[in-house]
Amino acid sequence: MKHGIPSIFMIAATGLILACFSAALLPVTAEPPALDKKNMDLAVRPGDDFFRFANGAWIRSLAMPADKSEYDAFDQVREQNRARLRELFASLAAVSATAARSTAAQKVGDFYAMAMDEARIESLGAAPLNADLGRIAGTTDLTGIQDLIAGCHCENFPVLFGAGVEVDLMNSKAYAYYLAQSGLGMPDRDYYTRDDADARKLREQYLAHMTAMLKLLGDDPGQAAAAARTIMAIETRLAKASKTRVEMRNIPALYNKMSRAQLQELSPGFDWSRYLQSIGRPEIADFIVTAPGFFKEMGIMLREVPLADWKTYLRWQTLTAYAPYLSSAFVNENFNFFSRAMEGTQQIEERWKRMTSLTSGSLDQLVGRMYVEKYFPPSCKQRMNELAANIKKAFEARLRRISWMSDKTRQQALEKLLAMRIEVGYPDRWEDYGKLEIGRDSLVDNLRRSGRFAFQKNLDQLGKPVDATKWDMAPQIVNAGYNPVYNKMIFPAGILQPPFFFADADDAVNYGAIGMAIGHEMSHGFDDQGRWFDKDGNMRDWWTPEDSEKFKGQTTLLVEQYNAFTSEDGVHVNGELSLGENIADYAGLTMSLAGYHLSLQGKQAPEAIDGFSGDQRFFLSFAQVWRGKIRPEALKKKIQEDVHPWGEFRVNGAPFNVPEFYKTFDIQPGDKLFRTPEQRPSIW
Repeated sequence: MKHGIPSIFMIAATGLILACFSAALLPVTAEPPALDKKNMDLAVRPGDDFFRFANGAWIRSLAMPADKSEYDAFDQVREQNRARLRELFASLAAVSATAARSTAAQKVGDFYAMAMDEARIESLGAAPLNADLGRIAGTTDLTGIQDLIAGCHCENFPVLFGAGVEVDLMNSKAYAYYLAQSGLGMPDRDYYTRDDADARKLREQYLAHMTAMLKLLGDDPGQAAAAARTIMAIETRLAKASKTRVEMRNIPALYNKMSRAQLQELSPGFDWSRYLQSIGRPEIADFIVTAPGFFKEMGIMLREVPLADWKTYLRWQTLTAYAPYLSSAFVNENFNFFSRAMEGTQQIEERWKRMTSLTSGSLDQLVGRMYVEKYFPPSCKQRMNELAANIKKAFEARLRRISWMSDKTRQQALEKLLAMRIEVGYPDRWEDYGKLEIGRDSLVDNLRRSGRFAFQKNLDQLGKPVDATKWDMAPQIVNAGYNPVYNKMIFPAGILQPPFFFADADDAVNYGAIGMAIGHEMSHGFDDQGRWFDKDGNMRDWWTPEDSEKFKGQTTLLVEQYNAFTSEDGVHVNGELSLGENIADYAGLTMSLAGYHLSLQGKQAPEAIDGFSGDQRFFLSFAQVWRGKIRPEALKKKIQEDVHPWGEFRVNGAPFNVPEFYKTFDIQPGDKLFRTPEQRPSIW
C-alpha cells in the first residue's frame, strides 16, 4: 500500500552482500564454489559483453519464474528470507488468538492470520471499504473533500499529495514538515505525458482497468467508463504539474521553505489551517515544499474541478490502494494491469508470499527484532566494521591524491569521509510498538491501524531532537543504503547472508562483492546528490565552484556512457536518472579494488584459481552479483522509473571505466565496450 511522504534522503542500493551466519543457524549443506566456471560463457570476449562472459551459462539455464517480472541473485536471497519469515509468522498465527494481548507475538500473529484468512476476505468482497465510500458519497462540498484527504493522510495514505516529517535539509539537528507531489494511479508521471505508442497503449489499458475495477464495485458499464475518463483527466493534470524523476534528483531544488501564509498563497484552493487541525498539528507554521509547481496547480484544480469529479477521484484512489487486499476478483484485476500489463509478469505470487511481504513491510521493526533474534548473530557487526574500515582507508588514500580536487574541497571531503558511520544488522534502539493495535477483524482494518500508527509515529518527531540512530530500513529487508542527513551507511541483517559471500572464498571474491558494496554506499556521500551534504548532514555547497564544474564534467562522461545502453527493443537507459548509482558503482569498484590490493600488504599476488588471477576473480565476483533475467516490459518500466540500472548495464558499464580492468582482461580498442582514456571519468 502506498504510504507517507516519498523519502528523499535514503540513497539505497541493492548492492551489499555478506554472510556471517554460523553453522548452528543454517543447515549444513555443500556450498557451491564462490565462482563457478560452469556459469560463465568463455566464448564471449570480456570486452564485448562482460555480463555474459561472467554469467552467460547461468542466464541461459535460468527458467524465469512465472510469478516474477525479473529474477536475479538478490531475488534468491529475498526468497530465502521470505521462507524464513513465513515459518515465523505461521507459528505465531497458530497461537496468537490465545497470546497475551499487545505482545509482539500477538500483533504479528494476528496480522498474518487475517492476511491468510482467504475465506473471510472472499466473503467480505469490497465491504471493508464501505465506510470510506459512504463518506465520499455523502460529501457535499469542497471542505468535505479536503477533510477526506486529511483522513487518508492520517492512515499514511498520500491521496493527492504526500506529507510527513523528515530531517531539515538545512539543519540536521531539527525536523521539518515536508510536502511532496503524489496522487497518481500509475507509478510515474511520464506514463501520462509521453506520446509514444507504448504510452498511448498503456493509457488505454489503464482506462480499461479502471473501468473493470469500478464495475466490480457495482457501477454499470457506462458509469464505470465515464468515471475512468474523469479519473484519467484529473491524474493527467496532476502528472503534467509534477516534476520528472530526473528533476527530483536535484536536491537543492527540493528545498523550498514557506510559511503557512506563503503556502496558502501558492495553493489557495486548499485550506491548510483546516488540514493541520485535522491531522492534529495546528501549530505547524513552516513547510518545505519539494514541488511548488505541483501545489500551485493542485490549488487551481481544487477550485476548477467539479465536486462530483473529486468524489470520483477519491473513490478510485481508495479502491486502487486497497485492491490487493480485497477479494480475489479485485486482486486479480489489480494484478492484470500493474503486474501483467506493466511488467509482463505471467502469474500472481502465491498468497503466502504476498502476505508474508505485506506483514513484514507493515510491521517493520516489530518483525525485524524477531528476525535478528533468530537468524542474525552479533559477531557479524564486528566483521563488517573491519571491512568498512579497510575500504574507508583506501578511499581516504585516493581522496588525498585526486588531482582535479582543490585542497579546500579535499579537506572537507576527508572530514566527511572520516565522520561517516556504518550501522550493521539492526538499530541500536528498537522502535516502540506499544501503541499499535492489531486485531482479528479484517486485513484492511489492520492495514488502517498500522497506517495510523506509522503516520502518528512520524508526526510525533516534530519538536523533538533528531534521532540519528533511527533506521530508514527494516532489518529483515534485502537492501543497503546511505543516508546523507545522518552521514551513515546501513546494512540490514536481511541481506547479510549467502549466496553472495562464502566463508572459504579467497579475498579477491569477497572484495569484489562485499568490498564493492561498501565502497558503493560510501561513495554515495559524494555522488551527484550526496555531495550537497557536509559531514554533519547539512545541505550546503562545500565545493569550490571550480571543483563543482570539474566534477560535473567527469559525471557527464558517465551520463553519455549509460545513455548509449539500450534494451533489445531499442529503449535507451536514462543516464541522468541513474547517475548516482553509476557514480557509486564506478567508485565502489575503484575503492574495493584498491582495498583488495591494500589487503595484500605488499605480498605476492595469490596463485590463480581455475585459471583466473586475483584481479580477474575480483571483477568476476562483481559481475555475478548482478546476474539475472528480466522481462521486456519490466525492463522498459525499470528504465523509466528506477534510479538503479538493470544488472547487465551495471556490469557492462562500471568496469570499463576502471583502468586496471583493461589490463586484467586484455580489453582492446576493437572490443565493443572499449572506452578510450578520454571517455573514462576520473572521479575517485
